[in-house]
Amino acid sequence: MSNPGMNDKILNTMLNIAEQYFKSESDPNQIPITRESIYKIQKLHPKTVICRLENGEPISWVTVLPTQIELMEKFLIGEINERELLNLTKVRDSYEALYLCSAFTVPKHRGQGLAVKMFLEAIDAIPHAKNVQLFAWLFSQEGGKVIEKLNQILGMKILIKER
Repeated sequence: MSNPGMNDKILNTMLNIAEQYFKSESDPNQIPITRESIYKIQKLHPKTVICRLENGEPISWVTVLPTQIELMEKFLIGEINERELLNLTKVRDSYEALYLCSAFTVPKHRGQGLAVKMFLEAIDAIPHAKNVQLFAWLFSQEGGKVIEKLNQILGMKILIKER
């Protein structure tokens, strides 16, 4: 199921799991993993957060932050951090850049391509320029594999911010 109208229980589960993994509370450079941040991202477009459920529980989800090319460039060279990227992004009818912000799949469902499928769904749904630029900030080897697969499927180079 995609974007199940995330009820409080599902959203709370996602936020708790994501915070345990990404530890945004202790990193002021990251987008905080909070209800407010999710709502702010979803104001940019409703398909920025996509979730898959099994038996009413989230098993995998992705977040895509649509933004402007100038902000992407500043983020990639370290002039602004991830939190500032979100705060400076403006709502648009169409976006020049899509930040593949985060993906998480619970361990027993990994290796099934869920994150790739959901990223493709979000990219397809969010209005963007024909020459849209995709970019990411990798946190894990698994994330690197997702980006490699997306590069192959989309036939384009996804820009990577170095840690």
